[in-house]
Amino acid sequence: MTHFSDLLIQKTKEKKTPICLGLDPHFNMLPDCIKKGKTEIQAIKDFLFEIIEATHDKVAICKPNIAFFEEWGAEGLKVFEEVCEKAKEKELLVLVDAKRGDIGSTCEAYARAFLTYPIYDALTINPYFGEDGIKPFLKYASKNNKGLFCLVKTSNPTGGEFQDLMAGEYLVHEHVAHAVSRWGADYLGESKFSLLGAVVGATYIDDIHILRQDMPSQIFLIPGYGAQGGKAKDLFAAFYKDGKGAIINSSRKILFASKEKDFAAKAREELIASNEEFLPIWKK
Repeated sequence: MTHFSDLLIQKTKEKKTPICLGLDPHFNMLPDCIKKGKTEIQAIKDFLFEIIEATHDKVAICKPNIAFFEEWGAEGLKVFEEVCEKAKEKELLVLVDAKRGDIGSTCEAYARAFLTYPIYDALTINPYFGEDGIKPFLKYASKNNKGLFCLVKTSNPTGGEFQDLMAGEYLVHEHVAHAVSRWGADYLGESKFSLLGAVVGATYIDDIHILRQDMPSQIFLIPGYGAQGGKAKDLFAAFYKDGKGAIINSSRKILFASKEKDFAAKAREELIASNEEFLPIWKK
């Protein structure tokens, strides 16, 4: 089995795409043509299946957000697994966006739930519990060659209410970054990147420069590109000269590029256009 970071870097390099396809199926944003005559969750499944079919050869990793499935109960979770299985069939890496975190046996249970099954490759986690809430995830991720992305600096407007507070010499999110770098230091792959990556929002450009220095061995998962206003050229600082070091999440910008019957074809076009915006990182 290949170390998660090595595999992610290999796949993104092969396809020359740093894009992580966010699968956030807002039901009210689905095209009417896909909703007609179907239950809500069936429409979501059909929509995402078509998106995956249309885009899988132009992207290396996808990020289904479990919240958009959990709201439909047991049937929604069944469809979540089916969507992940579909992505795996198309040889995509599957990063589950669940932002899990806890301590003790509860944390162990979360880790087993998402880091022991073949259809899931990685998981987003929350550092608020400190190292006690990270160790179980690291244990299962390292044992099963899975990846983790820990929240460090989020893209939402009010994230700074806590993340930007001064705590001694550093801001809170900088303390988290230092901890993530330390926690992940024993879990490096041949690429010299840790299986423990970091979530760093695209909407805070200056922070990306600083955090790249604070977390040299972390792959950044960068939300906020596209619909939230993040620009491609502003994110190049997250990458090293060889194009490694980050994946850029894009969901609404691609998923809902069209509300008509051509939605899947338009999603593919938008993904290709996004890939082209990041071509300079492969030439640095």
